[in-house]
Order: sequence, then structure tokens, then C-alpha cells
Amino acid sequence: MFRVNLFWKFFGSIVGLIGLTALLAGWLASSRVRDDVERQADAILRGHLEILSEVFADDISAGPSEPLQRRLRDLAERTGTRITLIASDGVVIADSSEAPARMDNHGTRPEVLGSKDAETGRAQRYSDTLQMPMLYMARALRQGDTLRGYVRGALPLVELESRLARLRETILGGAGLALLFGLGGAFLVARRLSRPLRSMRDAATAVAAGDHGRRVRASAADEIGDLGRAFNEMAANLEREISTIRHDQREVTAVLSGMTEGVLAVDEDARVVRVNDAACEILGLAAEEVRGQPVWDALLPFEAPAALRRAVQRGEMRSDVISLPADGQIRTVLLHASPLKTDGGSAHGAILVLNDITEQRRLEEIRRTFITNASHELKTPVASIRGMAETILEDPAMDADVRHNFLGRILSQSDRLSELVEEMLVLSRLETKGSELAGRHLLDMRGPVREALDDCQAAASERGIGIKVDIAAEPLTINGEAEAVRRVSGNLLNNAIKYTPRGGWVRVELHRDGARVLLEVTDTGYGIPADQHDRIFERFYRVDEGRSREVGGTGLGLAIVKHFVQALDGVIELESQPGQGSTFRVALPAK
Repeated sequence: MFRVNLFWKFFGSIVGLIGLTALLAGWLASSRVRDDVERQADAILRGHLEILSEVFADDISAGPSEPLQRRLRDLAERTGTRITLIASDGVVIADSSEAPARMDNHGTRPEVLGSKDAETGRAQRYSDTLQMPMLYMARALRQGDTLRGYVRGALPLVELESRLARLRETILGGAGLALLFGLGGAFLVARRLSRPLRSMRDAATAVAAGDHGRRVRASAADEIGDLGRAFNEMAANLEREISTIRHDQREVTAVLSGMTEGVLAVDEDARVVRVNDAACEILGLAAEEVRGQPVWDALLPFEAPAALRRAVQRGEMRSDVISLPADGQIRTVLLHASPLKTDGGSAHGAILVLNDITEQRRLEEIRRTFITNASHELKTPVASIRGMAETILEDPAMDADVRHNFLGRILSQSDRLSELVEEMLVLSRLETKGSELAGRHLLDMRGPVREALDDCQAAASERGIGIKVDIAAEPLTINGEAEAVRRVSGNLLNNAIKYTPRGGWVRVELHRDGARVLLEVTDTGYGIPADQHDRIFERFYRVDEGRSREVGGTGLGLAIVKHFVQALDGVIELESQPGQGSTFRVALPAK
């Protein structure tokens, strides 16, 4: 954008004022001269028409003639006026400058029409015949009430234009001289006024840019000098204040940045003035979107503004546990609002401290649920073992076959107890180490999957369940860990065998699908309702608690599968409907 500095504003204003004054004076003088010349021409024409009306009153009725034409030319040369005689029907009878036969009917000319209703008619226009501007005036000739014709006089306005031209030349000459002398004075005045102001502008710009030690020279004993001295004092005070504010701000920023709790401060109008990164992360907002915005509008759910309102308006401290939606989930936040008070004790804002306790609450709930379910799961085999052991001990004469049967059942329950303990230990290690597998390397999945198939053959034969295998012939390489792949495939197979009725079948497919390796385990079991597909991977979750434990119980096997698949950067999907069997599909990135 074009910018004009102060010097040129002063200079241009003074020069423009001089020029405008000269032009205004010229316009007024020109208008006055024009009016004077036109009034003078009107008076001359009126006098001429008075005389011509008497001289040619009888000649109007006689009609055109050469003697009449010569008389008009003679009078026109002596008076300097063009004379025209016009009949009552507008036909030109005689004219001092043109042959009447070549002239148009003048009955519609403005000056002729005007003379019908007034003493004289007047008009000013450019004459096509004489090729110059003319002033026309006509007078009606009457005999009683009868209109006999018109006499018209015309004067050229060349003198008016000549006088106006001379006046314009005089005005332009005077304006030029005024501008010439005014330029020097305007330059000196503008320079004297703009130089100290420009110096203060440069100093103010430097202070605004961070050079708080910049000062201006203020030696003049006038208002501009006073302004410079006031500026220097203001800059010194500003430098001290900014130094103090920066020191305090660094301390506050360091404290807020190091806090894991979210901190949000509002002023007395409930507008956000400060927010740290932790608060932005908890609230799911960007700091630039929050600062300066009213907290009541949309910043927080209704519980938080209510707590802030009590802190700001009533000066009360308030703590609440609130729920915040975040990425399709609910986040639990402990909120503490405290008022900010002035030295007089009145509240002028509030501090809101946010502590995300979602993970803490989740872990507490997981711990409670796990302890309850683990106790329930462990109690069954322990109670069974204890009962059968007590029976054997209390009956020394027990038949050998019965004793052997009891011991076999004790062994079976011991295996089940050992399996539960091992699964809990595996799950604990997975959750402790997170999603990382230390022994990952390039691995052909076919080997661990075949090992899992071999381990499950005995259980499948015992339950009368057939296993169908479809494994690709080419290597299926992933970045994984053999034990993790074996556990994923083994747990899926055991789950399918355990919950498929006798005589059913289980299909295992392993093949490449584009950039993925797919492991699919399909059974002809009882199936799982669609609304419970996500929960099937929870610890000890059972599809139907009211039915036998053999139908739909999952224990920890599928929870371990989910953790291992996530650790291998894969995804697991379930397709199942009650009575139609289930398909677990594991997709891992191929290498």
C-alpha cells in the first residue's frame, strides 16, 4: 500500500491550500466577469430592439425585398448587431448576415417562442451560420391584438470569451507566483515540523520491536520538545516494567510447562487468559483457539463453567469429577477451581486445575474386575481338587477304578489351574512391557502356525472335531516373534475347538492378501451376537452367563490374542452370528 510520510503531508497541504485558494479566486472572478458581460450584452440588445421595432414595424407586412435586406446590413454594420425580421408564421423576411431564402423557419426558435408571452425572448447558443457563440433576443411586433411578426437581434459573445481568457491567464500567473513563493515557505515549515516527529516515530518503532533503550533528542523548548521528553520518560518506565514482566512470565511459564496437571486461568469476564499444554491436551483444544474466548460458550462441558462461575462470581473453591468426550471415548477429569483475589479480597478471575484420572480409574476398574474374575475362575478348579482329594482321603477302601477316576479328574483340574495361572502371567507381562516385543525379526508365519496345529490335534480328536488346513505354499514373512504367532494361532484354535459341538469342524487358512498376511480361524460353533463382538476380547468375558461355561466362555485366551496382535502391528476382526459359527481374522503387515 502506498504510504506518504509526514513531511510530504505538511508540504502538500500548504501547497494545495495555496493552489486551491488561487483557483477559487479565479473561478469567482471568471463568474463575475461572465455575468457582467452578459448583462451588458442584454442591455445593448434590448435598446437595439426598441429602436428596430419602430423602424421596421411597417416593413414586416411588406414581405421580403432587396432594399429591406440592404437596410438591415447597413444597420448591422453600424451597430455590430445581427438583425433578423421574421413573419408571424416564422418565415424569415430579411437577415443582415444570410439570404432569407436559405434560412429555416424560425417560428420554433427559443427566443421567438419566448417573445410571444413576454416583452422579449432570450436565448444563448452556438450559431451554425456564423460558427460562433451568440446571444439572441427577439421582440414581437403587434398591431392591437394581432401578431404581425418578430424582430430579432443577436450579438457575438467573442468579447466575453476573450475577457475570460485574459482573466484566466492573469489568475494562472498569480497562482504560479504564489506557488513559487509558497514552495519555499512550505518546505521550511514542513521540515521543521516533521523532523522531530519522524525521529520519535523511529524511536517508537524501535521500542516496539524490542529496543527498549532507544531515546530521542528533546532540546526544543516547545510542545514538540515536551513530547520528546515525555516519550523518553515513558520508554524508561516501559523498559523497567517489561523487564519485570518477562522475569515473572518466565517463572510462570516454566512452572506451568513442567506441570502434568492442566491449568487454565480466566479473568473477571470469564475469558481465558492463560492455558498450559497439559490443559489443551486434556480438553482437546489448541491454545490459540482458547485464549481470549469466553469459557462459558463452548470451551468446557457444563460442569466446569459451573465450578468457574462459583470461583469467579462468589469467590468459592470448588472440586468436581467431570466426564469429557475425547476421540469417541469418555475421559474422567478431576477439576479444582480456585478464585484469584485482589489485595482487597474481591475475585477478579479464577484458576482451573485439571487432573486426568481416566487411566487411574480404568486401572482401578480393571484391577477390581480382574481380581473378581480371577478369584471366580481359580475357585472352581481349587474347590474341585479339594473335594476330590478329601473324598479319597476319607475313603481308604475306595475301589481302585473310582480312585483312578478321581485322580484323573484332579490331574485335569490341576492342568486347568496351571493354564489359568500361566495365562495370567503372560497377560501381566504383556501389559507391563506394553506393545513392544523384544525378539521381533523377519519370520515365516507358516512354522509357528503349524506348531500350534500340532499342539491342538489331540484336543480336537478327543472332542471329535475335524480340522481343515489351507496354508499357502510360498513363504509368508512378517516382522514378528515366533512365540507370539504360536500363541495367537494356538489360542484361536483352542477357543474354536473348545466351543464347537462334537462332530463339527474348524478351518485354518493362512495366505497373503496384498500387503498383509491373513490368518483366518473358522468354526461351526454356537456363534456370538453382533453387539458383543468388541467385548469378546475382554478378560474372562462370557457371552451368556446364564448358559453353561462350555458355551461362549473365553477366559484369558482371546485377551492375550488381542495384545499379541497389537504388539505385532496387526488388527483382528470377528465375523459371527448366533448359530452360524465364528471367523476370527488376524491381519499382519507382510515383509
